[in-house]
Amino acid sequence: MKLFKSEKVYLFNYKKNSFFEGFYRLLAIIVSPLLKNLNPNFISVLSLLSGITALFLSSLYDVNLKIIILFFLISFIFDFADGLIARLKKQTSFYGRFIDGLFDILVIGFLHIIFINYIKANHEIFFNINIYYTILLLLPIQHLILDRFSALARWGSNLGKKKIKPYYRNSHFSFFTYFLFDLQHLCIYLILFNNLLNIQYLIETYLIISFLASVTSILLYIFLSKKYLKNISNQNDNKK
Repeated sequence: MKLFKSEKVYLFNYKKNSFFEGFYRLLAIIVSPLLKNLNPNFISVLSLLSGITALFLSSLYDVNLKIIILFFLISFIFDFADGLIARLKKQTSFYGRFIDGLFDILVIGFLHIIFINYIKANHEIFFNINIYYTILLLLPIQHLILDRFSALARWGSNLGKKKIKPYYRNSHFSFFTYFLFDLQHLCIYLILFNNLLNIQYLIETYLIISFLASVTSILLYIFLSKKYLKNISNQNDNKK
């Protein structure tokens, strides 16, 4: 009961989070009693292992795509449960946030690889395959730019008088970002539960939305870096 009282779930409030973020948080709360005795970082590892298992099965065995997707849904639940358990047990740490973010990139990357291989092997691709490989490459690039901005923002805040927020997700394009996230996960669930819509189109829609999300994030943080970091000199810091 303590888990339910301490954690707030927002399903239809885009000022707080996307629908599917709230949905996964709710599922994480439900399964948390089964995970409460585990180390939060180990739960993060379980999330990664779920993604690796899905990649392994799709690469070496002829496993139905819907079964593969189930492993990713389990991974998403673990991804939300690790932070939940960490807060409950007061074991939060920056190392935990580091591996959680790193594993997130890997798991989503695995999903992209599986989707690309599926449409490449089974269907006539609407766009050139190199476009989808570019989308896969943009995924870690957007996180690299975000993390680079975050680190320099904190560094610049220590050097200058003006404090710079390391993240601006909730103050710039938050609705658009949440909406794209929900569209991507809607595509995943339609692949899993729908037998009418073409799987190829759903996968390619997912990848195009991923492209839009990555480009939006990259352009936003390039703009923010020019706006907030341009006039902060690190000359004195370089002399140390």
